[in-house]
Amino acid sequence: MAARSMILLWILALPLSAQEAKVESDTAPAVSSPANRSLLWTGSGEQALSQTFPESSIWLELENEGRALALFYPEDRTPALGAVVVLADTGETAASGITRALARGLTARGWAVMSLGLEAPSPVLQQILTRSPTPSEEEAGSSESSSTQSVMIDVMASEKAEGLEEQYRGRISQALSAAVAELGTRGYDAPAMLGIGQAAGHVANHALETNEVSALIWVAPRFYPADRQALPERLEGLESRMLELYPSGGVSEASDPEQTIGLALRRAGVATVDRQPVPWLSPPLEALGDSVASRVSAWLQSR
Repeated sequence: MAARSMILLWILALPLSAQEAKVESDTAPAVSSPANRSLLWTGSGEQALSQTFPESSIWLELENEGRALALFYPEDRTPALGAVVVLADTGETAASGITRALARGLTARGWAVMSLGLEAPSPVLQQILTRSPTPSEEEAGSSESSSTQSVMIDVMASEKAEGLEEQYRGRISQALSAAVAELGTRGYDAPAMLGIGQAAGHVANHALETNEVSALIWVAPRFYPADRQALPERLEGLESRMLELYPSGGVSEASDPEQTIGLALRRAGVATVDRQPVPWLSPPLEALGDSVASRVSAWLQSR
């Protein structure tokens, strides 16, 4: 009798155990897909930076209802010689790398400066920015033998990341325009614009799109492939003066095509571009900021 009771209890317990197992399965936390994390950006530490430099920090309102942090440094002596907007290299804040030393060097020489950080693109966006530019019709005709599978992969990747590059570039351009507008409210009209490293392409595109820059300066410039292909021809019509400060002792044009925009402009007979070598290390030391500032200030005053 006791044995039959134990068997009955075991049979009745079976559905309960199965139900508990189903509940545990249904309530298990979902594992996020790597694809959902691929579009996240890391941020540029703007909030922490504003707390570190509260007297210099200015929050710029952007057209898309976002905002960007800028650091404003007034000239150390009056009257001011003018103003310079400085865009840091990719992944740098408005005060990291050589940006702050460069800004302080310019203010010591009589220039007001507004510096901005440049947020690093996400991994997906980085792939888009560094891809080879779209081939011309002639080039496309000669590459018809490319595999269908490769074409399909490219199309799918483009569709997945649609609008990312436009959004990224648009935010940077909005921040630069907001910086120029803010300087205007403080009495500084038609500032010069300076881009460090990867920022060179962004300031060049902004100068072409807005026509609100009196001078364009590149410091150790690096350009994304699409910019490197299109900018030389576009910049030929830019009336603003241009200065390319390239690393001294750098590699030749043939081995490093990222350094060829200034050369291309010189060969095209563009009289508004100057090229000067500067001592450089990669990554640059903060101490280089003042020497670059000296070179930039002298060139701006030579107009």
